[in-house]
Amino acid sequence: MTGLHDVSSHGATPRAPRRWWRHAGYAPLSVLAAASVAALLLGMTTTAQQNRHTVPAVTAAPTGTAKECRPPVAAPAAQPWLSGGASAEQTWQQHSAELAKPYLVGSNGWTFWSDYIEQYASQAVGRDTLSQAQLDAWASYHKSIRDNLAAQGIEFYIEITPSTSSVYPEQLPTWMQSLRGSTILDQYLSVAGDLPVIDLRQNLIAAKTPDTHLFSWSNSHWTGYGGYVGWKQIASCVNAMHPSDKPLQVPAITGTRVIGDFNEWASFGVPSPGQDWSVPTFAHPLQDVTYTDNNQQTKTVPGDTDMDAGWLPLHTSVPNSWTGKSALIIRDSMGNALSPYWDQAYSPTVQVSHLYNSYSVWPNYRQLVDEYHPKVVIVQIAERHLINAPPPGAGY
Repeated sequence: MTGLHDVSSHGATPRAPRRWWRHAGYAPLSVLAAASVAALLLGMTTTAQQNRHTVPAVTAAPTGTAKECRPPVAAPAAQPWLSGGASAEQTWQQHSAELAKPYLVGSNGWTFWSDYIEQYASQAVGRDTLSQAQLDAWASYHKSIRDNLAAQGIEFYIEITPSTSSVYPEQLPTWMQSLRGSTILDQYLSVAGDLPVIDLRQNLIAAKTPDTHLFSWSNSHWTGYGGYVGWKQIASCVNAMHPSDKPLQVPAITGTRVIGDFNEWASFGVPSPGQDWSVPTFAHPLQDVTYTDNNQQTKTVPGDTDMDAGWLPLHTSVPNSWTGKSALIIRDSMGNALSPYWDQAYSPTVQVSHLYNSYSVWPNYRQLVDEYHPKVVIVQIAERHLINAPPPGAGY
């Protein structure tokens, strides 16, 4: 399970500690400080009013695939940030000391990133949103990739792997519950139109049980079983889009088992509630996979092996893939739990990091396609990366 808690890979910058006035006798300074806070809240409210006019309306999936690709997700009970968010922002600031840590401890020992990583906490409740220009940039970016690939007869899918907070929102800190509104993912789907976007949230929410975790309470990634549940929907969606092709398969399982505790926050001194990393138990072994990693080491491993993001770029192959197609997969660490199924479905695969969280390096699709000649291109994006809208010229 290497690479699951490598904070450096997230491009994070620790926040400077908040400084407070120590001497109450300095009345003019206290007044100035209060005025500054008021101005800050006003500025935040003004920005909120600019970006948060309406509740995003999720648009239709590609024709005939809405049920499989984008099953509707229940809207939040309230939209505390849409009407300016002044009251919500005041509540947020009351918890500034808690938010200044890299992590937040929620209900039942579940731990989440704070805004230390890509404004994770603010994204989780809808406090951080994208402007219309940023949303248009995402839509234009993905449409340029889709259209150029389609002109070459190449299939294209966008698999958005959700954050823990989107599947287990009830485990966020109690004070955050009343602040939850629509998120950047909701915004993105409102402009996605007929893009081949797969939204996995609802099926994961429906599959939750108290005993088998789809996401870990001590790690920001989904578990192996969470990836399996996500794959079932991916397979259903892709098969609906291409009903005459050899289908993606969903391997039968006999149950699940827990293989360990991968505490992403151990280095911060946060204890884990215990082992909860659930993985599927396959009814029949998957084909062995041969891979070559970024150190040019070639190995053959059991088919249920996760291809870790720390090994990227890598190449995989199996004797008889499900589809008979080759694939270029542009992914991040949330792709670890999907990799066993990609490796069985396509051969060969080339898997590279999209680096959408680096703010400077974006994948060159044209160059990669020219080099590897795939029949299928998949981009898998962790939900939180949607906060980083593409720069001009980053498309195909």
